[in-house]
Amino acid sequence: MTITPRGESFLPNISIDELNILYQKENDPKAKIRLLAAILRKEGKTLEEISLAVKHPLTTVGDWLRRLHTEGISRKNNKKQSGRPKRLTDKQIEDLKPILFKSPQEQGFPFIIWTTKLVIHLIEKLYNVSYKPLQVRRILHRLGFSCQKPRPIHRKANINLQEDFKKTSNSEFNHLSAVDTRSYFWTKASFR
Repeated sequence: MTITPRGESFLPNISIDELNILYQKENDPKAKIRLLAAILRKEGKTLEEISLAVKHPLTTVGDWLRRLHTEGISRKNNKKQSGRPKRLTDKQIEDLKPILFKSPQEQGFPFIIWTTKLVIHLIEKLYNVSYKPLQVRRILHRLGFSCQKPRPIHRKANINLQEDFKKTSNSEFNHLSAVDTRSYFWTKASFR
């Protein structure tokens, strides 16, 4: 850790008057606080005094002043940080859209509608990238899809007609109650 000089040896190419002019013209509040810290350091204040004046931690103020002194006055602004790179490129996400417009059955899945878990599985299968459900919902929303929950009862259903059907159909289908209603599934492996 290097000690940041103070007084005239701090930012030797810039005078206090120039720092004050920069401070007056600056619109970014964070950069303005950093310039104020630089002005105070140029006046010969200690890091503790500057920290109390600008109401920021001592280490933060020390980092600001060190960067300003070593890298120049342009470091009064934050560096743009790109963040974590996307797991899927924009092209891959756009290529996903036409696939999702088709039904899951057309894509080889034994389901009628797309669910978040199914889209997660599709992305893993196509691009070998795993996502959490929340991020997949965000991707789907960005593609223009909305989450829709199937209704347990059709909104245009006629309750009276359904009740009449139940009353009349009971006598017609009574013979089915004696039939075994368990489901059996046959796979290709069963036919040897």
